[in-house]
Amino acid sequence: MRKIIWLIFLSLGLYGGDERLLDSSNAYNIVNRTNKISPSIITNASAIIVFPTFVKAGFILGATVGRGVMIVRDESTNEFIDDRITYHQNSVWSVVPVRLGGATIGLQVGYENNFIVMYLMNRGIIKDIYDNKFTLNASTSVSFMDHSANIGTISDIGLSDIYVFTNNSGFFAGANLGGSVITVDDKIKVDPNSYGYKQLIQAISVIR
Repeated sequence: MRKIIWLIFLSLGLYGGDERLLDSSNAYNIVNRTNKISPSIITNASAIIVFPTFVKAGFILGATVGRGVMIVRDESTNEFIDDRITYHQNSVWSVVPVRLGGATIGLQVGYENNFIVMYLMNRGIIKDIYDNKFTLNASTSVSFMDHSANIGTISDIGLSDIYVFTNNSGFFAGANLGGSVITVDDKIKVDPNSYGYKQLIQAISVIR
């Protein structure tokens, strides 16, 4: 079982740049069709993280691994400029590859693979991710939204640092991501002129 888990996680590490962008675009569209996401969350988010592949697997000892992208809404200041970010000219968005990892222990067996979309409402989290200092824990206010949830008004914004949606209803309990670390994936480069990049920017620009 451990060998199978290792092979799964190794394959995630070989995830190419444009393929990741295309899969992220597809995952974002599916999650948005599955969930009732308030436009106020989308328009007020400082960044959107999409994991087209998020694997949870284990037997007693387990792990969670995700590979995806973080799409950051540009601001007029250069506060978070980093040479690892690829900027999309003539757009309000920029894209950086990210990864997620965490370990779990307890009575568990099996394998799950899901899409995840995170809306980051707190811009300070973006800087922590760039600095490899961000861990999902009790100090971060996270709302794990069921597919039937409907946050309908802008007054709801600000109650959480992060809103999390998935294509699999009922998948989340807070512990599923507790202790997970999100960092920049330096091994992957993205091309702002690629087809996958343009599809991703188009996907997040559409508010249903």
